[in-house]
Amino acid sequence: MHEIERHRIILGEVAERPVATVAQLVGLTGASEATIRRDITALNDVGQLRKVRGGAERLHGEHSINSLMTPAFEETRLQNLGAKRAIAQAAANLVEDGEAIIVNGGTTTYCLGPFIAERKLHVLTNSLDLALYLIANGDCQVVLPGGDIHREQRMVVSPYSNDTVIEHFYAAKYFLGAHAIRRQGLIEGDPVLIKAEQKMLKQAEQVIALVDGSKFQPRGSLILCPLTQLDRVITDSSAPQEACDMLRDAGVIVDVVEFEPES
Repeated sequence: MHEIERHRIILGEVAERPVATVAQLVGLTGASEATIRRDITALNDVGQLRKVRGGAERLHGEHSINSLMTPAFEETRLQNLGAKRAIAQAAANLVEDGEAIIVNGGTTTYCLGPFIAERKLHVLTNSLDLALYLIANGDCQVVLPGGDIHREQRMVVSPYSNDTVIEHFYAAKYFLGAHAIRRQGLIEGDPVLIKAEQKMLKQAEQVIALVDGSKFQPRGSLILCPLTQLDRVITDSSAPQEACDMLRDAGVIVDVVEFEPES
């Protein structure tokens, strides 16, 4: 297992429990105790967790792991709104009436609501806001996974390895956003959210990322999935040309939409 993947798992465990022991992390990663101890030391040195006897614990306060996580929903909902709406409309145009789709929580994917509400779709989403919008407007059948409420992102996050709702829902398309996107893959900022999102990656024929041009920035370090798992990326005309070329070189279809900036 690559170091980046081990670090993602370690941070995810630390985020979910008071202390993650070396033995637990060895079991999760298959790495040796010596390797896990080196990983914990490295993450401690860059301020992502606190090294303790026999394992690691989450940090508390303003320099805790939370400072590395995805910005809260309300903080980013109105940012680049024109681009997000144009991207969402282009995504909705790919959907067939009555189709089954999965939509991950996020401010860009939330913008899908008005464009799909009356399409009689079967929608699995972990976004509370999108679910409520679709229930109140139109005639989609909405399915929520089981789990806990992630207050800041207003998402349902399943802590269970076997989520029967997700396992029994198969979709034509999975629409998801991201904290960032770069050569290594789709990047998330919250290790807890990554676990939930990765479960849904396996449940769709096509994986389609909705990312505005601001997401092509070198931020975040937690890889949700490599570019090879993406079928399509929909972005806007502010995306750097070299970034679009990078995606196409990786075999990803790239749709670039124009939009009217918000006045």
